[in-house]
Amino acid sequence: MNRRTRTLLPLALAGTLALAACGGNAAGDEPAPGSEKLKVVTSTTVYANLVEKIGGDAVQATALIDSVSQDPHSYEATSRDKLAMSKAQLVVANGGGYDAFMDVLAKDLDLPATTVISAVDTSPVADEGEAADEHDDHAGETAEEHADHAGETAEDHADHAGETAEDHAGHDHAAFNEHVWYDLESMRLLSDEIAARLSTLDPAKASTFTANAAGLTTEIQGLEAKVATLRGSLEAKHFAMTEPVPFHLLEDLGMEDATPEGLSESIEGGSEVSPQAFNEMGTLFDNGSIDVLAYNTQTESPQTERIRALADAANVEVIDFTETLPPNTDYVSWMDANIRAMEALAK
Repeated sequence: MNRRTRTLLPLALAGTLALAACGGNAAGDEPAPGSEKLKVVTSTTVYANLVEKIGGDAVQATALIDSVSQDPHSYEATSRDKLAMSKAQLVVANGGGYDAFMDVLAKDLDLPATTVISAVDTSPVADEGEAADEHDDHAGETAEEHADHAGETAEDHADHAGETAEDHAGHDHAAFNEHVWYDLESMRLLSDEIAARLSTLDPAKASTFTANAAGLTTEIQGLEAKVATLRGSLEAKHFAMTEPVPFHLLEDLGMEDATPEGLSESIEGGSEVSPQAFNEMGTLFDNGSIDVLAYNTQTESPQTERIRALADAANVEVIDFTETLPPNTDYVSWMDANIRAMEALAK
C-alpha cells in the first residue's frame, strides 16, 4: 500500500507565536484552592481524555484545543494557553508537526524534554515511516556504504541525552502519517508512558496510575479485537480521504487507499486541489473503484464539500470523522463508534 505522508516542517519554520489577548477555551482555569492535583496540559481533547482516564482524581487535564469547531492545523496559541503550559507539570502533545504550536510554546518556556510527552515518540508508526524512508535512502548503496550506518542508532540516541523539549521537537521523524491517535496500538503504548510519567511526579499514587492504565489498555485491546475481526471482510475494499486523518484505522482494517495522489495533502495544507485530482476522484467514484469516502468534518471547506457531492452523486458511502473528541464521549467510545460505522461496508 502506498502510505500517505505529510511533509514535516522544522521547528524553525513554525514562526513566531501569536499570543492573542483572549482565548475561547478553558486553558487558564485553575483547580480549587488547596488542590494537589497534578497539572497536565495537552494539545487536544484526545490526549486530555487519556490523561484523565489514567490519572483519575489525581490530575487536572487541560486541552488547549477543546472543540470540534477548532482546526488543529491552523490553531494559534493564546496568552492563556501559554500561562497554563507554564504551570504544567506534564505536557502531552501529538508531535510530528501536527500540533506545532505546542513546540513553539515549549520553546518559549524552555521546557525540559522530561516534561513533554510526544505521542509520535512512543508510536511504532513513526518507526515504520523512518524505516521505509531509510530503506529508500539506502537503495542502491554498496555493502561498504551500508555498513557505515551500523550502530548509529545507539550513538544518535546518546547524543539526545539531556536535551530540551525544543531540541527534541526539532528532530526529523521522516515521512509518516502523524495522526497517530487513530492507531490503537500507539495509544496503548502512550498510555503506559503517561502512567510512568505521572508515577514519577506522584510516586504515592503510582499503583493507581498503573492500574488505570492497565484498564484502559484492556479497553483498547477490545477495540483492536474488533478491528481484527472486521479486517477479513474489508480487505478488498478501497477508501478515499478528504484528509489523511483516519488513515491508520482504515489501514488496520485492511482497506486500500485509493485517494488521488496529492489530493488529501493539498486539502490538509490549505492548498488548491488540482482540476486533474478532482476529475480523477470523480471518475473513481463513478466507476466503483472507491467503496467509502472518509470525510473530515472538522476542516470542511468548499473543496471538501465538492468532493462529498461527487461521492453522493455516485452513491458512494460517506463516513464522517473528526480530529478531536465529539462532545460527551471518551476516546474508547469514540473509536468504537468509528469502527462500528465501518461495519456497514462489510455487509
